[in-house]
Amino acid sequence: MSPTTVSRVTNGNGYVSPEARRRVLDAVRELNYFPNKTARSLRMQSSMEIACITHNIVNPFYGEMVLGIEEVAVRHGYSLSIYIENFDERDYQRMFHENSYEGLIVLSPVELNRVLGLSELKEVLPTVVYWDWSGESPLSAVTVDLRTAMRQLTNHLIVRGHRDIVFLGHETMTPEENPRYLGYLDAHAERGLSVSSENVQLVEGWHDSSTDGYQFLRKVLQRHSPFTAVAASTDMLAIGAMKALAEFGLRVPEDVSVVGCDNLELSALVTPSLTTVNIPRRAIGRALMNALLNKLGNSSEAYETQFDTTLVLRDSVRTVPRVAMEE
Repeated sequence: MSPTTVSRVTNGNGYVSPEARRRVLDAVRELNYFPNKTARSLRMQSSMEIACITHNIVNPFYGEMVLGIEEVAVRHGYSLSIYIENFDERDYQRMFHENSYEGLIVLSPVELNRVLGLSELKEVLPTVVYWDWSGESPLSAVTVDLRTAMRQLTNHLIVRGHRDIVFLGHETMTPEENPRYLGYLDAHAERGLSVSSENVQLVEGWHDSSTDGYQFLRKVLQRHSPFTAVAASTDMLAIGAMKALAEFGLRVPEDVSVVGCDNLELSALVTPSLTTVNIPRRAIGRALMNALLNKLGNSSEAYETQFDTTLVLRDSVRTVPRVAMEE
């Protein structure tokens, strides 16, 4: 069998008859053969390396996206390098210029944009982003309508009688940059309800761990401001908030209802299980890598894919009794 036929099968390009393909794959399995990546890169004049910048990998939200990216990358022969979002501009410049990456995927565009302008990236190498910011992305992007997601969550609380709802979310340069906060405001505006500034708790530095949720809701509880529900921007913040409530002797949902946003696996395992919004994280990761492959194929077309979200109703929300509503 010719080297060309073997190459076509192992690299997934060019026509090979079904019988020849079967024979090659049988031999590959029998010999436990793997293509030499270095030789392939030299032949193709391509490093076959992709970089991914993420907010963190502790939060399963980003971890599952990375799994989706890697799934498609490996299938197409690419290796993936992960960088955590804690660089300064010099670090980024070194990363871009000292490594021969074919392309870049950014999962945390808000933070990166503060250090290195996103529009500059496309001059350096093909780049796609997961866009979780309000407004249009300057780069090819995969997006989720987070404003609608938080509006649905907050409205779910409002129609069940809640009027004093704490928003636990991320701090941004301006409110217009924060789609989840805007969704929270939208739900109140649609019902003709005002929002107390005491009910808006913004976590600095885009942190989103359960510890952050716990610490920041404790601040609200220590002020003794009345509220009956918490609308958290992420499941991890919501789970931390539930711990703070328990320490203050408050039950979820009997005393305070709590909702999150992400539908992490953990949200179904905590007690009570968390009402949330499902964001298809692994599918988003696959779409990001496919978008980058499209860019690497010399496509100049701006690429944007938007994923829908789904409200997931569980046990952490209670309807406020009518007597309490009237009071």
